[in-house]
Amino acid sequence: MAWLYNPDTMPKGLKQAHQELDEAIEQCYRLQPFKNDTERLEYLFKLYEEMTKKDTLFSKQKKIRNKKDA
Repeated sequence: MAWLYNPDTMPKGLKQAHQELDEAIEQCYRLQPFKNDTERLEYLFKLYEEMTKKDTLFSKQKKIRNKKDA
């Protein structure tokens, strides 16, 4: 299976599919294309790091209790 993801032995159709997917992902995050895979990974990991620092991203929502008149 490793040969499928080796750029030198990857089938042409699979390589094209990965390139198209990369372009679609790029357009979700910014208008200009990335120069290379390294720039793409750095950008996406930086976004992830910023998301995980936010207080509300993974915190549980507080339950709102209805107060009943006794």
